[in-house]
Amino acid sequence: MSFGVKPGRELLGHAVASAIRDEILTGKVQHGEQLRLAPLAEKLNMSITPVREALLLLAQDGWVVHEPNRGFRVAPIRRDNVEDTYFMWATAEGELAARAAGRVTADGVMSLRKVDRELHQLEDHHSALALGLNAELHSTIHSMADAPKLLWFADSARRLVPLQFDSAFHAIPGWEQVNRLGHTAIIDRIEAGDSDGARSLMRDHILATCRLLLAWLDSLSFWQE
Repeated sequence: MSFGVKPGRELLGHAVASAIRDEILTGKVQHGEQLRLAPLAEKLNMSITPVREALLLLAQDGWVVHEPNRGFRVAPIRRDNVEDTYFMWATAEGELAARAAGRVTADGVMSLRKVDRELHQLEDHHSALALGLNAELHSTIHSMADAPKLLWFADSARRLVPLQFDSAFHAIPGWEQVNRLGHTAIIDRIEAGDSDGARSLMRDHILATCRLLLAWLDSLSFWQE
């Protein structure tokens, strides 16, 4: 078991969790495999405490199973669970877009249009900038919606998606097209104050990323038999 983290690098719990999650996603750590604290800490060249915190975070999000007195093991990831997670995420994001349309402001639309233009003009969608612009656009919609509890549900669902959307989705074939062109129609509906239209289009937008992710994981024979 080998982890792609440079020795001596100081990582907080979330960064360690990301490194371990990547190993699960790439198949370098198998479903059912035990994840022992001391060997992990040695490989990552750090103390046991941040490694334990990372594993507890992964257990919270369903990536590993915490068994009292036995430690941690990699949990199986089912295809239908990913579909269900995306359904909840898409539903919450659709409602956030609908709320944004109901509370639309000229400044909010101006901000959305600016980011959307930058996405259209961006040449490299396999970059941190592309991910940052995507996050900025969705965060602007969330701010316009002003629905903190609904946003909490959306974020909770998003964290359960394999190959997390906000950190690595650009690696998936088809992402570029969705990121470049997938937001304009949603912004049109928000600007028009069309809550139903914004809800439907945003839901479809999120589910489109689900189809891309599932197709990619299918190609890797990722799922537990």
